[in-house]
Parts: sequence; C-alpha cells; structure tokens
Amino acid sequence: MLKSIFTFSFFTVISRVSGLIRDICIARVIGTTYLADIFFSAFRFANLFRAFFAEGAFTTSFIPLYSRHNDKQASDFASSVIFITCIILLLFCLIIQILLPILIKGFIPGFEQDKFYTTVTLSRIMTPYIIFISVTSLIGGILQVKNHFTSTAISPIILNISLTVSLFMPYINTPVHNLAISVLVGGILQLLLIVFSAYKLNVKFSLNFSLNDQVKLFFKRVIPATINNCAAQIIIWINTIIASFLPNAVSYIYYADRLVQLPQGVIGVAISTVLLPIISKKINEKSNIIKIQNKALIIGLIFIMPTTAAFILIPDVILLAIFNYSINFNHCAVAPVLTVFSLSLPAFVINKVLLPLFFAQGKLKIPMIFSLICLVINIMLNLLLINKYQHIAIAIATSASTWVNSILLLYYLKTYKAYQISQSLLLSIIKILISTIVMSIALYIMNSFLRSLFFDKILIRLAILIILSIIIYFTTLYLIFLRQPEVI
Repeated sequence: MLKSIFTFSFFTVISRVSGLIRDICIARVIGTTYLADIFFSAFRFANLFRAFFAEGAFTTSFIPLYSRHNDKQASDFASSVIFITCIILLLFCLIIQILLPILIKGFIPGFEQDKFYTTVTLSRIMTPYIIFISVTSLIGGILQVKNHFTSTAISPIILNISLTVSLFMPYINTPVHNLAISVLVGGILQLLLIVFSAYKLNVKFSLNFSLNDQVKLFFKRVIPATINNCAAQIIIWINTIIASFLPNAVSYIYYADRLVQLPQGVIGVAISTVLLPIISKKINEKSNIIKIQNKALIIGLIFIMPTTAAFILIPDVILLAIFNYSINFNHCAVAPVLTVFSLSLPAFVINKVLLPLFFAQGKLKIPMIFSLICLVINIMLNLLLINKYQHIAIAIATSASTWVNSILLLYYLKTYKAYQISQSLLLSIIKILISTIVMSIALYIMNSFLRSLFFDKILIRLAILIILSIIIYFTTLYLIFLRQPEVI
C-alpha cells in the first residue's frame, strides 16, 4: 500500500506543480480581474458536473463491483457501464446546453450582463468535457483495480499543459476563450492517454452491452453517490454564489483553494485512490481493513500536519513567492482565505481514509446523509458570518463543515464497530502533533529572522523555510521514535 500511495503521490505532485504553473500563467495574464471571475466561474461550472460523474459517483460505485468479477465478466460489465454512461451523458450535455443561461443566472446571480453572457459562452464550450472526463474516470478505475495508478495521476497534467499552452496562442476574442477551448482539447487528450494505457495492460472491451443485475446495481449505487457528491459541489457553488456579490472574491477563493488542493491531491486523494481497490478486495477481512486504515491515516497525518502549519504561519510568503509578479494580484486578500482553508486539511485526510470502507460495502446512503447535514451547516455559517468576515466567511464555513463530516463518519464507524482507534494510532498521532508544534515554533522564529535578510528575495526565503522546516520536522519524528508504517 505504501508503495502505491507514494507512486500515486509522486505523479500527483508533478500534476499539482503543473497546475500551479498553469495558475501562475493564468494569474499573470488575467490576475484577479473581471475576466478571471468569468473564467473561474465557468470553469467551476464545468468542474461541478465533472465531480458529479467523474471524480466521485461513478468511480466509487464502479471499482467495488468491477473488482468482484473475473476478466470476462469484468470486461462485459465495464463495456455495458461505459456505453450506457456515454448515452446518458450525451443527452445530459444537450439538455445543459439549452438550459445554460437559466443555470448560470441561478448559480451566479451577482454577475452583470456582460460578465453573464461571456460566462454562458465559455460554459457552452466546456460542457462536452464532462463526457470525455467521465469515460476517462471509469477506465481509470479499471487501471486502479489492476494496481496501475500512474496514468490516472498523470492525466490531469495533460489538461494543465493544454490550458497553459492556450495562453501563448493567438487569442480567440479574449484569453478566457482560449482557456475554455483548451479545456475541451485537454479532455480529449486525457481520454486518449487512459485508453492507450488500458490497451497496454490488455484491458478488453466488447461492443455488446446488457442491462444485467450488476449494471443495474451500479446505476442504483450511483444515485446516492451522486447526491453525496452533489452536496459537496453545492457547497462549492454556494461559495461561488456568495463570492459573486463581493468584488473579486471569486478569484480570491479560487487561488486559495488551488493551493490547498495541492496537499489534498498529493496526500488525501492519493490515499483514497489506493485504499478503495485494496479494501474492495479485502471486504470480508474486518480486522485487516482496520489495520490498513490506521496505517493509511498515520501516513496521511505525517505529511498533512506540517503542510497545514505552513499554510497557517506563512501564507503571505507562499503567495508572494508564487504570484508576486502577477498583475493585479491581491495577496493580502487571499492570505487569510488560504489560512482558514488549510484548517480543513487534517479533516480532509480523515474523510479520505474512512470513506473507501463505505464505498466498498455499498453503504453510500450514510455518507450522503452526512454530506447533506454538512451542506446545511455550510449554508448557515455563510449566512451568519458573511457580513462580518466577507470572503473569509466562505473559508470558515467550508473548513467547519469538513470537520463535522469527518467527526460524523468516525462516530458512525466506531458506533457500529467497523473502525477502531488503537492505542498505537493515538500514540502516533500525539508524536505527529509534537513534531508539528516543534516545527511550527521553529518556522515562526526563522520567518521573523529571514524577513529582514531576504525582504526582496521572497523565493529564496521560502526555499530556506521549507528546507529547514522539513529537516526539523522529520528529525523530531525520528528523535521521538515514531515508527513508520510497514508496507502492505
């Protein structure tokens, strides 16, 4: 398991770095201007449906069922699911194209007329991306069952490259039109990569399809999984709706969220991606599953805790180092959002460790209910805090609801004795916290000292802080005898 997590994480790091380069290029061209608000809103709209179908509902329902079959049955099952999915998504995209003006008006009511029409145009260009990325996700799930995680992790790099290259091409009307077209091109290229990888692994598909019991069960499970994902995506859209009424707030939220997504993907998503096929294959081995989850949680917390501390203590340094040269970039407005968003990172990892068990067992209604509860909490906190804290309230509501979700998942599993927090796990968590505190104190002192020495050399300052913090953190872990989890 450890090897698979590190493999996925390694390529995810490359993917996230390419995404960071993409965002730097976007920030350099459109900054936090009205064009940025338009593109990020349209892009988030496309990502909304991608998350519904590609990243959550389909994969979490597909992998446990696919892993049960022999090669012939699995091939027939996958072929049927992919064919029916394509038909459904094609019809869905046609309906979305017709309803886009109404949907955009409902989702982003704060935009003026010019911004509204441009957002609709960009959304129409990007909508077909849903089909390509959904099929990519399903075939990627097959590769994961076969312990091939590389292509899945590399796939987002293609989209990032496509977006970045488009900014250096002759503009079709505006830079954001180039970006919208590049999303569609990137989706096609992502699908081609995954199909080629499946071919290399001798994954076979048939032209025949049938709506048998297993296929019906898949689509039956997709419904609560989609609702579960809907709740998470609705939270994102509530944030976007509220932000659209505040000047440039959509961009502030976007840039902070993008930075937080780096450790989320490298650590949290990597763990979840690797855990789901492993747990699906060991679904009847309760004690073994608990052992696997505890080890995964330790791995996740080892890396997420120092990252969280860095985002809390030096958000300004991080933002200045990355976006300092970008036009019209307001790092002072983004920094507090980044700090508050980062508070949710440990909870995010806990969620990613616990959720695969629900998915493998087919108990999708429980996470769905918890997600809906968190949706209500998010809405209430936004309404209560927005007047006082402005765009920062959005980050507060998101972080709080993420923690509530992890607490509910943990409470449910412990109540039904499906998960156990061992004494060794608690001891490891305490040691991780001690190491994080030691690193945080050192980071605070070092940042204060280096501020005067490297005031105008922010990249050098950040590099020194990162290197020394890593050394201090892992040295402390070693000195307090934190035993590393063994490879499964």
